[in-house]
Amino acid sequence: MAESPLLDIQDLNVVYKQSGKKPFHALKGVSLHVNAGETVGLVGESGSGKTTIGKAVLGQVPVESGTILFDGQDISHASHKVRRDLGQELQVVYQDPYSSLNPARSIGQTLMEPLLREDGITRTEMKRRVKEVLEQVGMPTDTAERYPGQFSGGQRQRIAIARAVINRPKFIVCDEPVSALDLSIQAQVLNLLNDIQQEMNLAMLFISHDLTVVRHVSDRTVVLYHGEIVEQGDAGQINENPQHPYTKSLIDAAPLPDPEAQRKKREARRKARAAANAAA
Repeated sequence: MAESPLLDIQDLNVVYKQSGKKPFHALKGVSLHVNAGETVGLVGESGSGKTTIGKAVLGQVPVESGTILFDGQDISHASHKVRRDLGQELQVVYQDPYSSLNPARSIGQTLMEPLLREDGITRTEMKRRVKEVLEQVGMPTDTAERYPGQFSGGQRQRIAIARAVINRPKFIVCDEPVSALDLSIQAQVLNLLNDIQQEMNLAMLFISHDLTVVRHVSDRTVVLYHGEIVEQGDAGQINENPQHPYTKSLIDAAPLPDPEAQRKKREARRKARAAANAAA
């Protein structure tokens, strides 16, 4: 008998109420799952609903209807206490490494804070765990005594990842974790996430607007458009043989690292649009 998914979302609907305006239906009957140790990429343009899924899993937006099961527990309308208790198993890495760390706290203080939830842990053990996790994300151990303002964006995101994994969670929501970084730094952080995922057998929900990025880290890809899933499947298959026109448009819009190849791609798109206009 197959194991149940670690995260199982069924027929999820999220509606944003807007004062004086028509309610906005952000998610419409979304169903997806993530198995233990698996990375599922959520991809779509701004407004597609991908970030809303992550927020619903984290309890940051109200669920109109549907269910979110985490490790067999329904967390669709979980209380604050349940959410606090889930903190050791369900973590998040946000987009902006500059705002996700408190500038007034040392890195050591920031990393120790999640450990305070663990019963019976000693300060010696906390310091040891901080040292280990900094080494795990490729940061020098003296990082603990320093402050966020002393680090680059890529280094801060490594520290944010360290904070997310220090409690040894089962699941991480990664919400556009590399979109604020330079391309060369993006690759380093994505490789780090891959390494940590394999070392810790983590499950991840990886949210991005970039299909190329999603393919780099994901086992499966889910494509969202206007709050609905339009395509999902193996990450490689989605990139190489997309079936839905929206997925094809995302691939077509993705930038290429080679400037000359990108120029040729733009020219081909321009000629295709001109030919389509001439035929109209």
